[in-house]
Amino acid sequence: MQASRIHRRAGFTLMEIILVVVIAIIVASISIPLIQTQLAEARITASGDIVRGKMAEARARAMDEGRPWRFGFIAGSSIYQLAPDESSEWDNPGSEPDERADLVRDKLPQDIIFAFTREEIMGSDQAGSGSGSWNTAAVFLPDGSAVDDTTVYFGKAGSSPLRAKLRALTGIVNIESYKEAAQ
Repeated sequence: MQASRIHRRAGFTLMEIILVVVIAIIVASISIPLIQTQLAEARITASGDIVRGKMAEARARAMDEGRPWRFGFIAGSSIYQLAPDESSEWDNPGSEPDERADLVRDKLPQDIIFAFTREEIMGSDQAGSGSGSWNTAAVFLPDGSAVDDTTVYFGKAGSSPLRAKLRALTGIVNIESYKEAAQ
């Protein structure tokens, strides 16, 4: 009587390995652009939260300290600043993040820029270095209101941006997408 033999394979064939690699490449080529798009959208959304939060912080500081506070940015860059309206920091277009009792200077997430119009962002091909001067987005008064109604745009260069709309009478900031604003 002969014992039955069990034949075990020692490895994979070249064809099986190539097939698995091809499938992995196809899945990666489909998923990587989707993930990059979602990350870019998340950065834009996070920027909206940052802008609204920093404008609310400037308003709160104005009310707490009893003096006007300004929120400003350097157009074409991701750099923003909060400081008292009379601060000498507004004469210095610094780009390095800094936080002190009378100054907050920081940047929005990667590739997100500020502008005064939607077209400036959509027509831009990349984020700038921030070599310009400070542009005032809002000046908040001690009573919680702001000097003027203002709209500021921010987003990824070459794509549809978000906008921050400040209502001067109340000092409230709303973040809207262009699609919401068109309705």
